Amino acid sequence: MVSIVKKLFNFLLILLLVGCGSTQKEDLKIEKPVEKKELTIEDYKNNNVNELGEVPIMMYHGIHNKKNSETSYTGGNVDKDGYQRTTEAFINDLEFYYSNGYRMIRLTDYVDGNINTELGKSPIILTFDDGLSNNINVTGLDKDGNIIIDPNSAVGILESFKKKYPDYNVTATFFVNGGLFGQKEYNEKILKWLVDNGYDIGNHTYSHVNFTEADSKRSIEEVGSVYKILDEIIPNKYVNIVALPFGSPYSLDHTNMPYIFSTDYNNKTYITKSALRVGWKAESSPFSKDFEPRFLKRIRAYDNNGKDFDIEMNFNLLEKTKYISDGDIDTVVIPENEKDKLSESVKKEVKIY
Repeated sequence: MVSIVKKLFNFLLILLLVGCGSTQKEDLKIEKPVEKKELTIEDYKNNNVNELGEVPIMMYHGIHNKKNSETSYTGGNVDKDGYQRTTEAFINDLEFYYSNGYRMIRLTDYVDGNINTELGKSPIILTFDDGLSNNINVTGLDKDGNIIIDPNSAVGILESFKKKYPDYNVTATFFVNGGLFGQKEYNEKILKWLVDNGYDIGNHTYSHVNFTEADSKRSIEEVGSVYKILDEIIPNKYVNIVALPFGSPYSLDHTNMPYIFSTDYNNKTYITKSALRVGWKAESSPFSKDFEPRFLKRIRAYDNNGKDFDIEMNFNLLEKTKYISDGDIDTVVIPENEKDKLSESVKKEVKIY
């Protein structure tokens, strides 16, 4: 009799547990994934979508805490050739890009053809050469040991734009030499902070070499030694892209190019996927037949009264030729009259309207 009661008790207990389990399942809310809105031809037309348009890669160097009126040169140029720029000019540049529908993307995403820009907006890429201290000037450490960034340095200004325009997707790639950012006591913290906060670090050679004047051994050392430094401080977090000092060599056929793209240094092989030129105008879409990811042009960010491919001239030209996104990273949308420019190597879904 006792065994029968015990079995009955166990049976009722199992039923109770199963019932509770089913109740929990019923109470569990399963959220359905948000479906992408299917855009129409009218949507593409209304937004002038053209993902075969050109993409500006902006080339900056130093950002100096000055007003434009405090320099002796045109606009916001701090030096004659405009490689150094005032904080006032840089802030104005960023406002100009934003108000004209440009949104920042990572250089490496552009090279890989992963442009994630909202519908009707255009991608823009920011790069900084030379690893100057005014790119990210550190004024000290806080009580937790974190770097304190000068708000008037390039990164300080970029961070303020992150807060002002959350949809700006603020980012940039900084190309460093052997001295990194020229702040010995903070260099490692700077590199780690940058990659942890949405920025990228690339290679600008150890001593800013002119590759047209270097032999193969020197070329390997110049590229490989910077990769080695980055490998030790931010392993697997830097980009394998070289910004060519002086834009040299000026051709993919130059004898030093193979050593830039495949560098055997310190018993390790470093593969470079892209080399950046000094350039003068916007680059092709990564989906275009004309796209050459190994050798990319950049726009010098300077003022010259709308001449000689300064910012004003380039962005006037881009009004008719710029890349305009469909808002979907998985598709490439182009107008019918552009289809002959499409690369056959595009692996994404192509929509022609």
